[in-house]
Amino acid sequence: MSLPQRPDEATRRLVDPACRVTLAGAANPVDDAAAERLKATFDSEELAAFLHDGVDKLQRREELVKLLQSQPWSDKTHRYFLTREQEYVGGLEAAVGIWQQMRGERLSMEDGITMRSLAYFPGGLELHIGMFIPTILGQGTPEQQAKWLPLCNRLQIIGTYAQTELGHGTFVRGLQTVAVYDEASKEFVVHSPSLESTKWWPGGMGKTATHVILMARLFVKGKDYGPHSFVVQIRDLATHLPLAGVSVGDIGPKMGFNGVDNGYLSLDHVRIPRDAMLMRFAQVTEEGRYIPPPPDNQKAAYATMVYVRATIVRDSGDFLSRAVTIATRYAAVRRQTATKLGEPELQVLDYDNVQQILLPLMSRAYALVFMGRSMMDMYHSFDSARARGDFSVLPELHALSSGLKALSTDIAATGIETARRQCGGHGYMLASGLPTLFNSYVQNCTWEGDNNVMYLQTARYLMKAAIAVQTGKPLTGSAKYLSDAARQPNAKCQVAAPEDWRAPAHQLAALAAVAAQLTAQAAAVLARAGGGRPGVEGEAWNSSSVDLIRAARAHIALYLHQNFIECVEAASSQRKLSAGPAAVLRQLVALHGVATLLDAAGDLQERGYATGRQVALLRGEQRTLVRALRPNAVALTDSFGYPDYMLNSALGRRDGNVYQALLDSAKSSPLNATQEGPAWKPVLEPLLNPQARSRL
Repeated sequence: MSLPQRPDEATRRLVDPACRVTLAGAANPVDDAAAERLKATFDSEELAAFLHDGVDKLQRREELVKLLQSQPWSDKTHRYFLTREQEYVGGLEAAVGIWQQMRGERLSMEDGITMRSLAYFPGGLELHIGMFIPTILGQGTPEQQAKWLPLCNRLQIIGTYAQTELGHGTFVRGLQTVAVYDEASKEFVVHSPSLESTKWWPGGMGKTATHVILMARLFVKGKDYGPHSFVVQIRDLATHLPLAGVSVGDIGPKMGFNGVDNGYLSLDHVRIPRDAMLMRFAQVTEEGRYIPPPPDNQKAAYATMVYVRATIVRDSGDFLSRAVTIATRYAAVRRQTATKLGEPELQVLDYDNVQQILLPLMSRAYALVFMGRSMMDMYHSFDSARARGDFSVLPELHALSSGLKALSTDIAATGIETARRQCGGHGYMLASGLPTLFNSYVQNCTWEGDNNVMYLQTARYLMKAAIAVQTGKPLTGSAKYLSDAARQPNAKCQVAAPEDWRAPAHQLAALAAVAAQLTAQAAAVLARAGGGRPGVEGEAWNSSSVDLIRAARAHIALYLHQNFIECVEAASSQRKLSAGPAAVLRQLVALHGVATLLDAAGDLQERGYATGRQVALLRGEQRTLVRALRPNAVALTDSFGYPDYMLNSALGRRDGNVYQALLDSAKSSPLNATQEGPAWKPVLEPLLNPQARSRL
């Protein structure tokens, strides 16, 4: 290998003057990053401590980062260069490594969850932790829990959750996998009767899991009792080979999340013991008598569903805020185009179009962060009430959690890609962290309930509320504005000046007007489709779904913004924040409201609630708010509190040293292991060196 030739002194003297010309006005990105933080009008560390429930939580996270960085299995240096197989093995090594650290160092469950979030290396244990163990806890009898949970916690068995089939997803009652009780042997026979009944998608099932919780239609004495849960062993614990009658494997590469071995499973008349059915609620006796669950069981089952959706809402703020952090920090140090050659180029974040994209996106990220906190609080409140047998809030909570799951993931997925595009060409590189962030996240729009189906769950609640309003029944909760709108059907927007749009009262009134208008419109479409009969099922419902989804989105958008306002005002009034951070958060709240209303600009004018002039004032106010927030842009990313280790982004580095990070990442590419590259001998040398080809 030839060494690079060093220039002689004469060559240097020839070239140096030209270099001085081209480097005139050049800026140091590290200096730019530091200068950005000096512009801030608030204490970003105070806001970070508030968002993370105290300084001690942030300090503990830094300690856990150091612990992770000391372990080879959590090294992120080469994460973006891994093959699928390496990614799968690495994800498992990281999950097992965290588990061993927790046991060896006696770390808390909270520490373990934090370490998983920091390392973010999804692998084959995701559903073992997230679904298999919780389902046994929630649906297993004390005896079944005693049998399975110790094995789960010691990783002596590894489980997953198998519900979705190749041909069935949302329509759970239509699952085709069967579990038929054999009274003679006191066993169940589980069977996949068709190609479409093949279980498809369960994480960890491809090559990791030894057991599954199988959702199958229960048949006893020929009667179909619908889907029930069964613990089924699918692999031999000594050899890891599939058991007799089990066909199982990995479904192949996906758009993202490829460290997780999502799998397929087909069962051919596999026999399992009677106590493999989880029987905390429904039971089948040895004699073949089916004992149905208690009447409130269906309501209780919603608790798990609400919890999962609450975590999805919480995670939406987490993922979007990471993307906004990366894009904003990079835009603050990337410079592009000078007014005059030789003068400093303009920071990309100082371009008006970039500001008008990134700062409203920042406000959405903060709104989702606060919504995630509130959603978890609502779940815990409901769980406490449920323990007392109080399910009164369930209809409201189900409607909100469904709609928020849909809207929050829509906002986050779209926002991550929007943030990536603001990074120009470098945002296309995996080293930016943004493509992987998007590809890993976007699945949330379709898993745990396709978003269109989730909006329709919310719409069902709204249609019942609309019928109640028509019959004169008072409404409470999130749909109360429908009663208010019915009393003032001709209300008009009262905004007279641009700054009026900052007022929460004006913003909420406008969002409520849009939501009420779209709900009334959807109810009218549904009634016409049903021949004047109210209803929330059947062909009329299907033919009205576009209007129903629009109404649900507007309802949830109103709720999201209202929650943002209430959270910030509560933090300020309870003196959890000083004046500086509170003032900046209020600006973010105002910007979020304005941006949300601009999304609904057509709806604001369609029925005459607002005039074209008032919407024009809205656009002007967004520009004003964005410019007011511009000095705090980087400080607001700091308040999210993400360590560089967690972001794993060359562009989102806290110190701003982005170009060195990009070059360092490029040099570590496996393609650069040799100067010739892997295609030289088999392809390029015969092409470029005919003499070598003739010798061959």
